[in-house]
Parts: sequence; C-alpha cells; structure tokens
Amino acid sequence: MNDVIDRLARLTPDPAASTDDAAADLRRGHQALSRRRIKRAALGGAALTLAVGGAFGGIALTAGNEGAPTVQAADSVRLVDYDGAQVPGFTVAKVPEGFVLQGSDPYVLAVARPGDKSSVSDFQDKIVVMLESSATAPADPANTSVSGQPASLVTTPDGATVLKYAHGDFTVAIQMWSSLHLTDEQLVEFAEGVEVTADAQPSVG
Repeated sequence: MNDVIDRLARLTPDPAASTDDAAADLRRGHQALSRRRIKRAALGGAALTLAVGGAFGGIALTAGNEGAPTVQAADSVRLVDYDGAQVPGFTVAKVPEGFVLQGSDPYVLAVARPGDKSSVSDFQDKIVVMLESSATAPADPANTSVSGQPASLVTTPDGATVLKYAHGDFTVAIQMWSSLHLTDEQLVEFAEGVEVTADAQPSVG
C-alpha cells in the first residue's frame, strides 16, 4: 500500500490546456456536427423521394409554372374525337386516344386497341357498349348523370367499371376494363357521345 502511495505522490499534473485550444476544439466539434446534420437531411430527403415514388407507382412529380409540384399520371389516357367509320348498333363521338372500333354484333360494340384479334364478346382490355332490357337490368342507385339524366356507376369484383342509364324502354350499359386507365368522368364523357341505332338489340341474359 505504501508503494502505491509513493508512486502517486511522484505523479505531476500535465499543464492545463490553453483557452485558445479549447475554443478551437469546440469550434471543430460544432462544424463536424453541422456536416453530419446536413448529410442526414440529404439522405432523409432521398429516402422520402423513393418512398413517394414507390407508393404512387406510375405517378411523377413535376414542377409547374410557379415551381410548385404537380401530380401527373404517367399512364393516363385522354379521349379524342372519333372520325372513322361507324359500325352497326351504336355510334360514338369519342374514343380513348389510339383506340379503334373493333367491331360489333347485334348486342355489343367493342372499342379496343389496334390489332386486338379477340372476339367482340371478350370484354377484357376494352370499352364495350350494350343494350339491356330494363326488366332484367339490375336497378343500381343513381350516383352520376349522362347528358343530364340519372345514371349508375359501379365497380365489378374484377375491377371493371360499369355505367348504366335509361334509353327509352331499355338500359344502355357501358363497361370499361380497368387496364384502360380512364377516369369515371371520362367514361361519362364517352357515354354522352354514344348513340343507339335501330340495329342494336337488347341482351336478354
């Protein structure tokens, strides 16, 4: 024990660091902390951008005229005036851009992409227009309108959208497949350009 006490007694304290050195150390510490915070904020912003992009998939953020971001759907489709040949049963005034009238039979008009070789009775990836007997058509509640008259807009279990409205003693039913990426408002706009001709026949089943 005495040996330990003797050794401690021989120890001499180091000279105290100068005030200038302490201030310099403190200043360097603040600078390093600031650099870490800036780096952390940049990484956080990048992560947030990736998260937003992943959440919205095909939606891109672009700067508007005032520099504020605006949301733009990358796969959006617009309606354009149709000036091609009409087919028996129904006439149309507008179609999705790039689409054509695939054809019709007495019960169905099909609007599809060019080159679609499927039957007009195959509704996948198309807009189809049909005439139904009002006696057999489901009575869905009206939640929109077509040319000022009540209409119903519903979504089927497979994701298609169906718009129905009265036409004389019958019901016009227009089904839009979800892959077309048209809005409900665009489907109503399409319907307002549809005319039923004498060649159309209502389905009974």
